[in-house]
Amino acid sequence: MATIVITCESCGTKFRLDSDKLKNSRSKVRCSKCQSVFVVEQPDEDDLIHIEISDEENTFIPDSDSDADFEDGHPFEAPLPPQRESVKRGGAGKNFLIAGIVAVPVILLLVLIFELLGRSQMFQAKTPPVKALKPMVTISENLKAYYLQDMNNGEVLVIEGKVLNKSTKSVSFIMIQGKLFNRKDAAVLTQSCYAGNPLTRAEISRLKFSEIQKKMMNREGQSLKDVRIPPAAEAPFVLVFHDLPDISTLSNYSVNVVSSQFD
Repeated sequence: MATIVITCESCGTKFRLDSDKLKNSRSKVRCSKCQSVFVVEQPDEDDLIHIEISDEENTFIPDSDSDADFEDGHPFEAPLPPQRESVKRGGAGKNFLIAGIVAVPVILLLVLIFELLGRSQMFQAKTPPVKALKPMVTISENLKAYYLQDMNNGEVLVIEGKVLNKSTKSVSFIMIQGKLFNRKDAAVLTQSCYAGNPLTRAEISRLKFSEIQKKMMNREGQSLKDVRIPPAAEAPFVLVFHDLPDISTLSNYSVNVVSSQFD
């Protein structure tokens, strides 16, 4: 019986193997380290060379027998354990200790900073939110209301007046809303228009109400009269109500500015 040393072709692990376990001239063996299967040829007796194993090599190839495993009925040996490198212990523990000693003051410092910031925000004076200024536009007192017989729409009620810009800036797109009330102070009709759209009595009598409505709702006004109205300036408006209820049931009306905007 002869002991031979074979090397795994995949991972380079060395094995000690009894040549008598090789039943055939070519036998398959499996590396128990990487599970790779490779072929080992049965050496000739004439090719075997007796060598002395030094102490250093003997530590690499132990004398204890390993249990044989098999691949397709052929034996294979467990790999020899590699030589272990000496490991210095205690270094990692010291590193963790040093890191912990350094981290504690840093954490305490961060907690102190956040606490101081929180207190400063508590005592910081709170500024009330600034409300956006709105245009100040009013209805002038010289309102005029009258009934007019319209050849296309029957009897209509017309309210003429002017709006006054009391703001310190120019104002545009002033919308006016008018309401008619019955004797029980309930609103029975509502009409809207934009300032800057005057209508003559002749136009109201001649035009269809759809055309009158279109003129009243011109947002920019005729010739841009509802655009960039300067402070203390006025702009005319006309409200035309049609499909009126029984006139005897009406008691009063109201006119208000419902929207406008600064340039």
